[in-house]
Order: sequence, then C-alpha cells, then structure tokens
Amino acid sequence: MADKPTGIWVCAILFAVGGVLGILGGIAILLMGGAMFGMGGADTEVAGMFAGMMGIFAVISLIIGVAELAVAYGIWKMKKWARIAGIILAVIALIGIPIGTIIGIVILYFLLIDKNTKDLFTE
Repeated sequence: MADKPTGIWVCAILFAVGGVLGILGGIAILLMGGAMFGMGGADTEVAGMFAGMMGIFAVISLIIGVAELAVAYGIWKMKKWARIAGIILAVIALIGIPIGTIIGIVILYFLLIDKNTKDLFTE
C-alpha cells in the first residue's frame, strides 16, 4: 500500500465496486425485463414495451459497469486516459443523489485537486 497514494486506492476501489455493481444491476434488470415480458395475464404490448425500456437501461448499466472496471484498472496503473475517463464518469455519478454525488465528489477531489494523486498519471 505504501507504493500508491491514498487517492489511487480510493478511486480504484470506488470504480471497481461501482463497475461490479453496475454489471450485476444490468444483469438483474435484463432478467426482470424478461420476466415482465413473460408475465401471464399482462397486456402483451405494454409488457413488451416495458421490457424493451428495461433492456435499454440494462445495456446502459452494463456499459457503464464495464467502463468503470476499465477505469479502475487504468487508475491502478496510473494511466492518463483513466484519469480523463474517471473524471467523466465521476461527473456522470454526480446525478445519483445522494450516494452517487458523494462518490463523484470524492473521486473528482482526488483526480482534479489532490496533488499527490493527479500528478502521477502518465501515458
């Protein structure tokens, strides 16, 4: 732990946990959408439309989850691209009131303000 500053640890862990939860959430949404479509007695058109919307949300959640895992790896390796992608994902996280906002602020602090962390990122 002594070889990496606290900011690298915090950002990498937050992105890794967020990535895993995003992927698990996306899978859960896909399964729920399929279950809604297969419900007996439900209006097939409405259930199909609802399942389609859930499918879109599931794909978005899966994409963001995979991106967060990639950023966690890049931040751990202190890559410049990961810092930029991490800033973008942290700004997106700000809309997730209240937990996402807190996590986004913490990540933005380390990637933008904390000198011990932000100056480490290279190619």
